[in-house]
Amino acid sequence: MDALSPTPDPQPPTPVSRYIHPLSIGGLRLENNLCLAPMAGFTNVAFRLIAKEVGGCGLVASEMVAALGYPNPGNANRFRLLTENVPAEKPLAMQVYGREPELCAITARALEQAGADLIDLNCGCPVKKAKQSGCGVALMREPEQIGRIVAAMCQATSKPVTVKMRLGFDAEHRNVLDVAAAAVANGAAALFVHARTGESKHGTAIDLAPLAALKASVNVPVIANGSMDTAEAIRRAKDEAGVDGYQIGRAACGDPWLFRNLMAELGSGVRYTPPLAERRRLLERHFQLIVGLFGEERGTRIMRKYTFFYCNGLPGVRRFRDRFMRIGSSDEFTTLVADFFAELGAGSVEGPVEHLTLFDRGQADAAGEDEA
Repeated sequence: MDALSPTPDPQPPTPVSRYIHPLSIGGLRLENNLCLAPMAGFTNVAFRLIAKEVGGCGLVASEMVAALGYPNPGNANRFRLLTENVPAEKPLAMQVYGREPELCAITARALEQAGADLIDLNCGCPVKKAKQSGCGVALMREPEQIGRIVAAMCQATSKPVTVKMRLGFDAEHRNVLDVAAAAVANGAAALFVHARTGESKHGTAIDLAPLAALKASVNVPVIANGSMDTAEAIRRAKDEAGVDGYQIGRAACGDPWLFRNLMAELGSGVRYTPPLAERRRLLERHFQLIVGLFGEERGTRIMRKYTFFYCNGLPGVRRFRDRFMRIGSSDEFTTLVADFFAELGAGSVEGPVEHLTLFDRGQADAAGEDEA
């Protein structure tokens, strides 16, 4: 895919501070400890490449891949789309979603062959479908099963195996220490921990105390997840829990420059405000990447949910997104973007700036993993 070649503008080197610094997971070294979370329906190769190019995060992650005995003729195309990757986005984590050790091991092996640098086991997805199938956060009720899965995956791949988990299945079963112990004892090289339980909604307060206890009990990196989208939140996670890194999901969807600005704020730098021309150029590049990956018809539909990333905080962005959600072709995309930015440049869009959130229309379940 020619469109997936990197842009010629490199990001400045990562500032090193108490909060932002290189991180090693097994034999994999990350340039910095800011990580993009897996998000079903969002973190395809196009999105990841944008996050890497613009934000410069240390690790990007694919959408979760169900452990169905990949690859086989029935799911080969979906597997290809989920795992397609390019050198410019590396290092890359890929995530296994399942509960049977043998199938998870087969999937881990296939993900390594597809180009994964790190392979993660999903024990955090809180959606109803995951719970009913005994996957995702439902696995938190079975530490021994998690241990068996991790052991099988470690035997199947030479890449670091990690586990994404929550504090527990629900508030009555906060067993993150037991789950972590089982995972590490069977070879997990790091733990990504969402500092909420399985029934907690996004926006509820996170609990850092269990992460502090977890950090004291294991000898592998602990990466905090859950509302790690401000410099203040990151400082708290480091100062109160001693975590080694930070994983960000939905907030990165709403701001492609988030990782870059977090590094600046936490490293005595200056926040970056992209000019209109850069916002437009990146929006058009993202569209080209999506169409190159999925084709024009499907790619145009998929691009609808990404559109406001590049215009958030500008006057008229709500009206722009409402119109964009109805586009059906490349021509309509080109016309609408040209009209919107022409109005902004001419100062003809009136009213206060508007800030939208990714899930302000009840899209939380559709996002699947995001910050699971």
